[in-house]
Amino acid sequence: MRAKYSSTQDMLEDDGHTTLSLHSRTSSAARSPEPSGPGRVAPSRAWRPVALTLLIVCLVLLLGLGILGFEFFQVSRLSNAQRTAISQQEERLGNLSWQLQDLRAQTRKLTGTLQQVAQKLCWELYNKTGEHRCSPCPEKWLWRGSSCFHFHRESRSWWGCEDLCSAENASLLKIDSHQVLELVIPLSFSKFFYSYWTGLSRNGSGQPWVWLDGSPQASDLFQVVVDSDSPRSRDCVTILNGKTFSKDCKELRRCACQRAAELVRPEELG
Repeated sequence: MRAKYSSTQDMLEDDGHTTLSLHSRTSSAARSPEPSGPGRVAPSRAWRPVALTLLIVCLVLLLGLGILGFEFFQVSRLSNAQRTAISQQEERLGNLSWQLQDLRAQTRKLTGTLQQVAQKLCWELYNKTGEHRCSPCPEKWLWRGSSCFHFHRESRSWWGCEDLCSAENASLLKIDSHQVLELVIPLSFSKFFYSYWTGLSRNGSGQPWVWLDGSPQASDLFQVVVDSDSPRSRDCVTILNGKTFSKDCKELRRCACQRAAELVRPEELG
């Protein structure tokens, strides 16, 4: 009986060792699985270089963005500075332009005042001697106000006198003010021994008298004496002995010319 019990116990112990051995192998196999193929690398190790490369690329991009942002900031600051400088320059130019306009206005005013003073002084010198180098008229021309007058001794038709005056940058005499009338009437008794053509004419009997520039005659200054009994047309006006007469434009009369006076030169006053 003891021999049989011992044999049974030995068998159980062998079974127990076999079971523990199998369990131990199973647990070991569960904890450490074998690779599915020879030389295979773990997945976590394969992605590390890729992740590192992406990280470097991201850092480079961030650095580039930072540099671009800095450059944009610098350019923006420079643009603002330039705009400010341009605005200041425009403001200065505006101030200078206004000052220049003001100086020009003052210069024109001073020039006008100087011209008035020079003309007054020259007129006093001219009246004393009857001629002065400061006169704004050509030599041998009479000066009155803003006009110059010249009475030629050469006799021509009315149209011939018109051409003569035009060649001297003048026109036939125009009596359109009391100042001119006061000059012409006294001279007509002496210097006007021969009658002189004026710039007054008409287009036919009964038509109004007009000057060469188209302006009408001022009837309150003088009246034209018309010989209505003459068979010839008398459409041009002469002046003689303080009176004006209508004459045939083809008749030969002396020429009275008139032109605008120039500015008095102050340097000629001395």
